[in-house]
This record gives sequence, structure tokens and C-alpha cells, in this order.
Amino acid sequence: MQPSGIWQAVELEVRPLTYIESLHLSPEIDGRITIQIRLAGTREGGAQFTFELIDPQGKPAELHPLLVSRPNNLFTFSTTLASPQLWSPVTPNLYTLKVTLNNGDTVQDRFGFRRFETRAGKFYLNGEPFYMIAALDQDFYPEGIYSPPSEDYIREQFIRAKKLGLNLLRCHIKVPDPRYLKSADEVGLLVWYEIPSWDERTWTLRTARRAEETLKAMIERDWNHPCIVIQSLINESWGLNQKEAEQRLWLRNLFDRAKRETAGLGRLIVDNSPCCDNFHVKTDINDFHQYYSIPDNHSSFDDWVADFASRPQWAFSKYGDAQPTGQEPLVVSEFGNWGLPKLPEKLPWWFPLDFNGQEVTRPAGVLDRLKNYGLDSLFRDFNDLAEETQRHQFLSLKHEIEEIRLQPTIEGYVITEFTDLNWECNGLLDMWRHFKVYAEELAEIQQPDILIARPWQPNYKAGEQVRIQLAISHYSGANLAAASVEWSLGKGNVAGKATLGSVERASVEKLEEISFITPQVSSPQALEVRLEIKSGDGAWLARTRCTVFVYPNRSVSPVVVTVHDPGDSLQSLATALTASGFQVGSDDKPAGLILTQALDAHMQEQLAAGARVLLLAKDETSLPEHLKLKIIPRSGSDFDGNWITNFNWARTDRLPFSTVNLGRILGFEAVKTVPRFILGGVPAESFGKDVLSGVFYGWLNHNAAYAVQVKAGEGKALITTFRFDAYGQDPYVTHLLDGMIRYASSALFSPGLELN
Repeated sequence: MQPSGIWQAVELEVRPLTYIESLHLSPEIDGRITIQIRLAGTREGGAQFTFELIDPQGKPAELHPLLVSRPNNLFTFSTTLASPQLWSPVTPNLYTLKVTLNNGDTVQDRFGFRRFETRAGKFYLNGEPFYMIAALDQDFYPEGIYSPPSEDYIREQFIRAKKLGLNLLRCHIKVPDPRYLKSADEVGLLVWYEIPSWDERTWTLRTARRAEETLKAMIERDWNHPCIVIQSLINESWGLNQKEAEQRLWLRNLFDRAKRETAGLGRLIVDNSPCCDNFHVKTDINDFHQYYSIPDNHSSFDDWVADFASRPQWAFSKYGDAQPTGQEPLVVSEFGNWGLPKLPEKLPWWFPLDFNGQEVTRPAGVLDRLKNYGLDSLFRDFNDLAEETQRHQFLSLKHEIEEIRLQPTIEGYVITEFTDLNWECNGLLDMWRHFKVYAEELAEIQQPDILIARPWQPNYKAGEQVRIQLAISHYSGANLAAASVEWSLGKGNVAGKATLGSVERASVEKLEEISFITPQVSSPQALEVRLEIKSGDGAWLARTRCTVFVYPNRSVSPVVVTVHDPGDSLQSLATALTASGFQVGSDDKPAGLILTQALDAHMQEQLAAGARVLLLAKDETSLPEHLKLKIIPRSGSDFDGNWITNFNWARTDRLPFSTVNLGRILGFEAVKTVPRFILGGVPAESFGKDVLSGVFYGWLNHNAAYAVQVKAGEGKALITTFRFDAYGQDPYVTHLLDGMIRYASSALFSPGLELN
């Protein structure tokens, strides 16, 4: 969306012939203040000023500025305030300075004593270590689009941001309304904001000048706001072609200019906040954007985070003109996953809109898709489905946040994003600023100190030992010398205590590993382990929770399985099935259920003659080309879910998923079997009966199957793209394949969809 027109308040002021044009205040945390006053208009005689300072409690404070210089119409004063009350997110102390010219013209503004800086790859706020816990804010409103409804509305959303544990908002490619910055000053929320972007790769000398003028105006207008600590020049190289040396040079020079013009303000400058194949040239912060569908692609995300934490060369220009210091703090400045909002009875005006014509981002028709694809039999209504996607969003964010904080060299992150948009529902709040269902749990892991509990694996058999690795990311000033970790399972039936040991501030430390034996269960169970760090006097300092999944011991199955494997790719699976108790027959004398990876001519003949087949589709070649049903790779397209999040669902009210699944949307329990291919071409009307598991993207778009039952001639087939490499090793994978074999062999197996 590219809005235009007047979207901020316009005021007309009546001023004297000589008037105060600007008042710039540059305070230091030791109490020193530099005051710059610029006069404009027609000069009439000598200029004299009086100063009145009001402290954060509303009381007058003594201030005696001394004139340092007065070239042209710029008057510079220097003064010192004893024992200033510092501004921070915890104590947003604001002073008010009123300046009166001897002709009666008066200007006043507020300011705060704070210092934001970097040293040796770390952030410091007022001399204390600072970990950036942030969200991207598109500053987009349900009715006003880019115009906020009121100052109270802005203030309330900022209070909610802090309740979620956020300490900074990255106001994205926008110069916000002055009320935005005023409210951030008052609430105590840091702000990172950016020059608005222009169209991709349309850099010209004219656009460059406009960007420079915009930056200058931003600095001039917003000089006195203590909340502003970071300014970006370009986002993701939009408007810039970084392959061109002239444009890289311009960006580096603009960085140098921004540093000069913000000197004394304690602001950091980011040249280009990059992603993909773009990069930094010269910057105060080494940040980067990366999106992965979690949990599907969590290992790729984990590998990327570890690589980024090593300060890779790819984050900077490869053309020999980069100027890294090696001391820039590392920040993962965009990542995130979707969680659909609950909808009001009257759908909003923006429902028919999309992003650049891309159907996958369009909300309109979502209620019809819920019904047409049979998801209304799995979820009570859309809002029930929305809650489930929000829980999935939290599990994804939790993994990503913890993975980032396990890296001691990374100093912060920015979640995409603070609130939903109509084309992007990855907000921590929905567009109406309602908390999503996980707000309390998210706040627990968005603190200066967080406890991280990582099971060695998500799934366990009954009676198996669970091992959980603990770590702490410690940035607060709390004394942890006498602290300990206390944990409990369920209602406290199993509990324990682990010592904390010495933990250096602004570091990540591994703690003792904890373990316990899983209970005997008759059906799959999710066990929640609750953990907290308690100080020596019993007060809690950090809390978290993690979930492990326990599966019952398997019973030997009497089902006979024939493995049709002309390519010899199923031999290890056949061996594992035999070890699991299945009777595995030979392909020359097929009996029972036939298990295969390809519907070749032989299998088509068997189906036509009445065979039952379980097709474990491995790639596009697993089905004949003439069929309407197609196997489509997820990688390399929007089907990977890395941009518009995918949600993998299963019919937990029927076999085979009713005996293995704990949730309607699959989470980390299914990560070793999650499909890399989708089954396309299934008609919508068949989803309710014949699609046993599937996937949708965003607003229930791109609906496809992961497991579909079909009939062909006299035969029947269950076709799935789930992976079973870990059969016999991972309990979920094992129970799922067992369930599919039993279901496809049973009298309940009754497909309605014709394979043609």
C-alpha cells in the first residue's frame, strides 16, 4: 500500500517577527546540557533569553545556562544539572525546558538524560548492559491506516508492548506521528525508525537528495526525543541497487553524514537493514532479516542463527568497499510467524485487499474456505481455528527467541511484528490491539534474564529418560549468586532443584542438565515442565516452560505388509517394520497391504484388481503424470511457508491421527515427519471426508493435502507425503506409520475420492 495525502495533524501558528525556530537539547547522563536556539524572522535588537526547567516530578529546578557562541542566528548555551534523574524504559524521567525570548516568544520541549551506545559488540543504556527485545511496528491502524486515532490509543498500545516484555519498537519505513514519539518518551519505550522507502532500484540523484532532505528533517523535528536511539537509512536495499558502486558510495557517505548530524544525541545509525542478497557497507549495528517456517524449517533457522552469530562476511559488501569494525552489535532484526486474529462479527473494510495482488495474502473468502475445505468439522468456527494458529505462532516464536538468546554474540532481536496488518498476520497483537492468546507466556521469555530449557528431543516412549539442557541469558542487574533453578512436572509429582553457579552479566551460561523418567501412558500425552529461577530469598527472577511428548509402548500388530520396492529405497524401512512386529511379505507374492513409494504400472494393475496400497510419496515421480492429483515440492516457493506461514493440520477425530496426535495443528512433535511435498489437485469437496491431513497458508489459502485416501478400480489407496526415515527411532513417526498401516488395512478404510 502506498498512501498519500495529509496523514498527520497540520497546525498554523502566529509568531512575532523574530521568533524561536528551533530548540535543540543535548543532555549527557552526568548532567551536562548543551542548548541550541535558532532564531528566525526579522531581527529586532539584541536577543535575550530566560530559562525555566521543570523536573520529572513537576517541580522547578535551577538552571543557569552560559552563552558559548552565537554565529548568525544560532545561540549555543552550556549548563549542568546536578544529579539528573535518568531516562530509561524502567524510569522514563522527562524534564521540561521553557525558553522565552525577550520579545515574549516562548518555546518549550521535553527531554531526558540518557546515553545509548555500543562497546565491544554490546549495547549499553546509561552505562548498563542492554539486550534489545523488540518488534517491527508498521504503525498501521484499523481505520486511519497511517493516521493513529488518538494519543491515548498510541499510549495504550505502548503499555501493551511493555507488558509483552518489549523494550523497543522498530517503526518501519516511516516517520511516525509526533504523538507516537511523545508517547514513547512518556511510557519508556525505545524507538528505531527509518527513512521511508521508495520503489525498488529506482535510485537517482533526485531520489538521493530527497532521502537526504528527509533524514535532515527527521533529525531536526525529532531532536529532543530520548526514545529515539537508532535511525535506518535504507531497508532491505529498497530503492537502491547495491551492485552499483556509485550507490554504495552514496550510502556510505550518507551514513557518515548522519553520524555527524546526530553527534551528541546518543543515536546509532544503520546504513541498510538487510536481508537475502543485500548487505551493509558501513553501520553501527550488524543486523539482518531472516524468515523460516517453524517448526518445519527450524533446523535451517538454527543453522542460520549460528552462522550469523559468527560474524560472517556475507553480512557486508563483497565488493571491497565495506568498512566493518568487527565491533558492531549483532541483531536479528526481522523474523516471525503468523497467528490469525479472531474476527469481529462485521468484517473490516480491508478484507478484500491483498499485498501486490498475491492471492495467498488475501483475507476475503476465508469463512467460505473454512467451510468449503471441510475445516469447519475440525474447528468449531473461525475463531477457534485462529486461537490454534496463535498457539502455533507462540511455539514458533519461543523456539526462535531462545535460539537467538543462546548465542552470546547476538545482542538483540526484532520480531515481525508488533501488530497484524491485513496482509500480514504475524503480529503479537491483532490489528485492533488485542493480545493474542499467548501474551503471558511470551512475556515470560522476553525479559533481561531468561531461562532456556531445551529437551534433547521432543518425543519419548513411556519409561524413557528425558534429558533437558538448561541455559540462562543474563542481562539484568539482579544478583544471581544465591539463586537456583526449581522445576516441576505436571502438578509437582516430579520435581527438582538445580544450582545456578556463577553467571556473568551480559552473558549466556549453560546450567546443570535435569532429567526424569516418563510415566507409563495408555495414549499420547503432552508433559509440561515448569521451571523458574529463584533468588536466595525465594523471589522468582525468570520463568519458562517446555513440553515433551510421551507415547505408549507399542503392541505387536498382526497386519501383513508387502513392500513393493523396485528401486531398493525402502529396504531399511522394511527391516524396521519387521523389527516392529509387522509381517512383511515378499513382492512376488503380495499379501495384505502393499507399501510403496511409486504408483508405477504394476501398482496401478494391483489397485485395479482390488489391492490396498499405502503410497509413501517421495517426490513428483511417485504419481503418474496423467493424474489430476499432483505432488508439488514445497521448497523454492511460497509453499515452504517461510513468508506466509503454513499450518499443518490433521483430523484428530478419526484414524489414523486420533491415536497419535495431541493437537489439530502439528507442532514440534511431528518435526521429523513433516512433509517436504504437498498433494495438489484434490477438489475442495473431498477435503471433508478424504483428506486426513493437510496444510493451509495464511488466510486458509493454498489448501493442499498431506494424506488423502482414494479409490481406484476395485482397489483403495492412502497417499501421503509424510516422511518416515525415523521410523522405529522417533515415537511420533513410528506411531503415525503404524496407525496408517492399521487404518488402511481395516474395515474403516472407505475412500470416496476417485483417483483419475
